[in-house]
Amino acid sequence: MKRILVMCVLLALAAPGALAERQERGPILIRSNADFTYENGVIAGRGLPDDPFIIAGWKIEEIGAQFGILIQGTTLPVVIRDVEICGARVAGIKVLAARNVRIESCLVQGSALGINVFMSEGIQIRDTTVRECEDALHLYFSREIELSSLYISKSIVGAWFTSSQGVLLTGSTFWECDLGVKLELGSEGNLIHGNSFLSCRIPAVSEGGNSWDDGARGNYWEGFSAPDEDGDGILDLPYTIGPDEDRFPLAAPPEG
Repeated sequence: MKRILVMCVLLALAAPGALAERQERGPILIRSNADFTYENGVIAGRGLPDDPFIIAGWKIEEIGAQFGILIQGTTLPVVIRDVEICGARVAGIKVLAARNVRIESCLVQGSALGINVFMSEGIQIRDTTVRECEDALHLYFSREIELSSLYISKSIVGAWFTSSQGVLLTGSTFWECDLGVKLELGSEGNLIHGNSFLSCRIPAVSEGGNSWDDGARGNYWEGFSAPDEDGDGILDLPYTIGPDEDRFPLAAPPEG
């Protein structure tokens, strides 16, 4: 516990500007639509598609708490934005049996599991950093998930899909993870493209049935070498991920 506290302090000091902008509070636990209240961290919105509930601007650092934020059994649209979480014992953010949740511009660090999506659909996670967690992002039995512009680093597994389908993962960076992306137990029909895998011991593993390019451009795999005879930025040999392949691996990390 003391080691986690020290880690959270050190990680927080690395981003002093962020600390000044966010207000400290305890964990946010929402277990039904009725729990979307001001007391539970909601600062705006009516739970409508064009006016979702907004949970934003919080710094949650209660060392040893199960979750920083729990969203369970909800259907009304909600956006979790600009929240910093450190030190959760189970998961920084857990989305359980929920729909219509968007997570954006958040920082999750120093937790056992960064973001956990379980038996949920219609979830979007974007412009978010997860670092120094055992596993950064784990999807269980979920579908129709959009993951974009994520920065995932220094974790055992970067993004782990278990029995999850219809997931889009794009525009993200995996850096210094033991395993970048793992797809298992019927995780098929997922599209992974436009990502960078940097300094990962194993960039990706898949049991098959997934797409690693959009038909024109794939991913950047650091350490993979192949010719680019026409200089179009696409290597001329595919990169294999188990039975899958990236047909159009990138010669350099994608910009942005």
